[in-house]
Amino acid sequence: MNKKYSIMKKIYILLISSFILLAGFISPHKNINKLPTDFINIDGKTLVIKKGCTLCHHTDKKIVGPSLKDISSKYESNMSKILNFLEGKSDPIVQPEEFQYMKPVLNQLKHASKEEREAIAKYIAGLK
Repeated sequence: MNKKYSIMKKIYILLISSFILLAGFISPHKNINKLPTDFINIDGKTLVIKKGCTLCHHTDKKIVGPSLKDISSKYESNMSKILNFLEGKSDPIVQPEEFQYMKPVLNQLKHASKEEREAIAKYIAGLK
């Protein structure tokens, strides 16, 4: 009788496991694009590239504009100060005489969401 009970138990466990697996495949999956933005982790580094910042700024070295690490240093790694500049609420601290060349890219940031601008500012402020 123990052998029969053991076989039935294994079959029962197998059926339950199969049902759980099948339910996982059948259930509808949420589309990440329909989630509110506060549930999506916005990557500042990706946005810096996507928004065109790297046309003039590299992380470690000066090309057309200063390095992002140098910018972070000049803004004292303060995300709020960087965000104010990105939102047009303050003048540039780094190379203000070159501001006219920055304007086209900064104007594109006006179309970015607040979360995107915050992610960019957070990324730059975190560079050391």
